[in-house]
Amino acid sequence: MGGRGSGRKPGNHGKAETKDALPLEINRLTRLNLLVPGSRLFWHWNVRDRAISSISVKVDSGGMMVSCNLKDSAHAIQQWVGTQTTPCTLGGHRHWFTCPRCDRRVAILYWASNGFACRHCHDLAYACQKEGVGDRAIRQADKIRERLRWVPGIAHGAGGKPYGMHWKTFWRLKAEHNALAMVGYRDIARRLGFLHRLPAE
Repeated sequence: MGGRGSGRKPGNHGKAETKDALPLEINRLTRLNLLVPGSRLFWHWNVRDRAISSISVKVDSGGMMVSCNLKDSAHAIQQWVGTQTTPCTLGGHRHWFTCPRCDRRVAILYWASNGFACRHCHDLAYACQKEGVGDRAIRQADKIRERLRWVPGIAHGAGGKPYGMHWKTFWRLKAEHNALAMVGYRDIARRLGFLHRLPAE
């Protein structure tokens, strides 16, 4: 029925995706309360069934030293990554990485053969950027189905109102779902070459 990427924008042809890269997320370090000088984190890294032997992070003032022991490498690859903070509206502050290449303030860095950098420097695209109109509509419809506690997948049809949900909310979500599902069905029909068989809107 045509996979993800059908109808993608010309500018995204051939781009690798962030989901296929190895991410280093500063929010994860923040949740673990490790962004304190002297802190050290060590864990095994598995992304999409690709095993990274290990990664360690040693936090220092103004940044951290990241060491990657890649499965197919005989030695650890080390790189200094700077950090910075910005104030939050309700107090406190938020941590960011400073991209080692472009100095961009980012929350996630990605590993490639030549080190950590932001997705722009690695020329990575988000998976949703490669979605066609129909793919995006189906994904959004599935989010509504999850909220309505329906079986995933627009092919399963509509379900009932979840317990505790107001009828007004239910009818609104159902109408949004049906409109998105129709966009998805029409896109599938277009790809399969029988769009002309569908009734006109």
